[in-house]
Amino acid sequence: MQIKVLKKDKGYVKLNIKQTDPHTLFNLLREELLKDDAVDFAGYWRDESFYESVVFQVKMKKKTADPIPAIHSALDRLRKQTDEFVKICKEKIE
Repeated sequence: MQIKVLKKDKGYVKLNIKQTDPHTLFNLLREELLKDDAVDFAGYWRDESFYESVVFQVKMKKKTADPIPAIHSALDRLRKQTDEFVKICKEKIE
């Protein structure tokens, strides 16, 4: 997976992510970011290559807020949820 910052301004970031599944991970991340009261918008779409790349953007409610910590926080929450899910599945399946 390759990540390139296309644009980063105060309160906004736009990323291009290549060589990835365009929906599975990014829909989860989008949903988790939208739970953050400081986030105004989070979304993604496939770029012109259609399957191999997505453009992901986050806009904060405050123009001066940095979206990168919001992304890190959302990823940390998703990691905890995933770890818990794996633990429960292993306990029930084994």
